[in-house]
Amino acid sequence: MSYNSSKKVNSEPSFSVESSLALWYTEWDSIYHNADARRGDHMADGKNYYSIGKVSTLCNVPIKTLRYYDKIGLLVPEYRKCDSNYRYYTQDQILTLFIIRKLKHLGIPLKEISQIVCQRDAVSMGACIRERLFEISKVIESLNNQCAEGQLLLDRLEKGHNILETEQSNWSTEGIRVEEIPFGNVLFTRRLKKNYKNSDVSVDRWFELFEMVTQQKLRMAGPVILTYHNSPLEQFFKTDCDLEICIQINETREDLPEFKQFGGFKAVTALHIGRNDEIIQTHIKAIKWLNQQGYSVAGPISEEYIISPVDINNEENHITKIIIPIS
Repeated sequence: MSYNSSKKVNSEPSFSVESSLALWYTEWDSIYHNADARRGDHMADGKNYYSIGKVSTLCNVPIKTLRYYDKIGLLVPEYRKCDSNYRYYTQDQILTLFIIRKLKHLGIPLKEISQIVCQRDAVSMGACIRERLFEISKVIESLNNQCAEGQLLLDRLEKGHNILETEQSNWSTEGIRVEEIPFGNVLFTRRLKKNYKNSDVSVDRWFELFEMVTQQKLRMAGPVILTYHNSPLEQFFKTDCDLEICIQINETREDLPEFKQFGGFKAVTALHIGRNDEIIQTHIKAIKWLNQQGYSVAGPISEEYIISPVDINNEENHITKIIIPIS
């Protein structure tokens, strides 16, 4: 049984409000003091003013965006020509625009940016940024989980494809082997299944398990495994079945009653390719083979779903690994 893990993106970005503000103003200083072309128009009041076009070029903000900021009151030009309605900004307003641009890049809403700009307070800015960074970290965590689950599915599909390419056409008892089943952390449910039919693979219990993993904020790290706590082959002939379903998870959670470890034993394994209502034939072959090799069944038989009904709906390509503990 092989389980893969994906590389994680760092979900706890390091951040210092003071160092970031210093970086922003350093970047601005290098831009602002860089050429005579940056110099604004000198007005009668002694201030240097910058046209909307110069501000757009200097701060790399579209003119359309500057007009919108003016409209909503976020950054209203200090001077406006009466005859032409041309907008002019002061140096302080350009500094403010630079801060707006940085906060917007972090995904902070304009309404909150407006409050920060009005308050001119590093403490309130820091609180807003920390809240935003927390939101970003949750998004990163969710993306990490999506990536890991996608990689897990891809690995199983590729494994299944390789099996179909190499073993489906020449299946025989030569495909049965002895393996050491490694330990793995799992969440499980176990209870009596009334009116059990092996052909339906109890998908309702699968979804119950998936929901349990989600509620505990865990991540699936392997395929679903069904274990039959009955005598060998009994699940095919009795109406009630003592059925356990488990799935490997990415953490040790001994605080949960549904947590345990699966594996740590020697087993005879066999691959069943195709419809689940025909899997009894593979069970019989495997049990016959282990008896011929001088082994005995030493525990409940399990089925690991490499390619399952919840992965693809083509039954002929479903792949199940039968695991029979032996002594």
